[in-house]
Amino acid sequence: MLGLVPLPALAQDDDGTRLFQPAPNAPMQPQATAAPTPVTRSTLSDVPMTVATPAPMALSAPPPAMRSALVDAPPQPVSPPPPLRSTPVLMRLPVNTAAAGYGPPKIVFAGGVSAQFDLTYATLNGFRPLTLDLYQPRLTTAAPLIVFIHGGGWNTGDARHAAPFDDFPRALAGLAAQGYVVASVNYRLSEEARFPAALQDVKAAIRWLRGHANDYGIDTTRVAAWGMSAGGQLAALAGVSCGVPRFEPDGGADRDLPSDCVEAVIDWYGATDLEALAADNGRPVEKPAEGTFTQAGSTAEGTYLGCEPATCPPATARLASPLAFINAMSPAFLIQHGAADTTVSPRQSQKLYDALRAKNIPAEMAIYPEVGHEFARDGRSDPVVTAQAMDKVKAFLAATFGGMRVAATKPAPPVRGPLN
Repeated sequence: MLGLVPLPALAQDDDGTRLFQPAPNAPMQPQATAAPTPVTRSTLSDVPMTVATPAPMALSAPPPAMRSALVDAPPQPVSPPPPLRSTPVLMRLPVNTAAAGYGPPKIVFAGGVSAQFDLTYATLNGFRPLTLDLYQPRLTTAAPLIVFIHGGGWNTGDARHAAPFDDFPRALAGLAAQGYVVASVNYRLSEEARFPAALQDVKAAIRWLRGHANDYGIDTTRVAAWGMSAGGQLAALAGVSCGVPRFEPDGGADRDLPSDCVEAVIDWYGATDLEALAADNGRPVEKPAEGTFTQAGSTAEGTYLGCEPATCPPATARLASPLAFINAMSPAFLIQHGAADTTVSPRQSQKLYDALRAKNIPAEMAIYPEVGHEFARDGRSDPVVTAQAMDKVKAFLAATFGGMRVAATKPAPPVRGPLN
């Protein structure tokens, strides 16, 4: 059980330890009959985390206005920023060959959901094509879009696997059956290209999907980013850095491209303050002596950034932290974390929640007792906690985007898994 202590200062220079481990492949434990009720609250306390009656989170501020782009990028809180460039490449948003009948074949899931795997959303010189999987419900009108971003320490993982689920494509199809178009995105991993490459890829996917909204029945005014672990960091950063030029593929915003903005973010146990990540995890590392250098790759975040946070050029780790870009136009957030997480401390989620509420951004945070990273208990993701977390996801999306009309279908066999 995680003992929670008052939060440390926001910007601490630590080079951190290993952040995210590759998602385990072990099968899920049989579902238990009961699980501790998550504590939904606004602060982390010093008292032990025990089962408590949840208190519904009242959003004290109206949802932010839907927008397709920021006319002016949010002010950047660091000055002067260091030049941030991933490997110089030319990014092209490909035409939609699938719409012309040449793309991957459709796969049919229960509930009238169809899926297409490996749709190419961007091609870059010298890199593999960037692809996504798309799940579509049977619609009567354009539907909100959910863009899922996988975890894996920024260096492993793919669009079809997520540790809390034994059959992730079926889980995504179950969410699509609720009335959403769901896209699961592959991006460049940290040993392929360093920060901000993965973030640029996520933004390119959002733009491509908006650009092909008519092909896939997408409502471009209702887009959510959802990520787990490293994907949670990318989802949160994509949500708060709408329109920031330095995160464009070519270093400058092209106003002719569709918007990279999202209207909602779902963050499952993602890092939000890379400068203080090691200290928040209770494993501070001494800063190297002046003139010495810590090789990138000592930690997952070091490989992601291209340098360990304590030895990076000034503000590099800060610019990779969602906390740096929160502003009055940031979207609504749902934040979920395990109380016993020692890979990414729940203090990271607390900081994000506090910073959002300080700007009057609608935000809800749920901390689940006795489970760790990936909602794990005794080394395996707890299916009951995962089901509780998914119930909150569905409630948050319904409250943020409203209900949808889904075309009637013939009764289908029940879908096994936590989305039932």
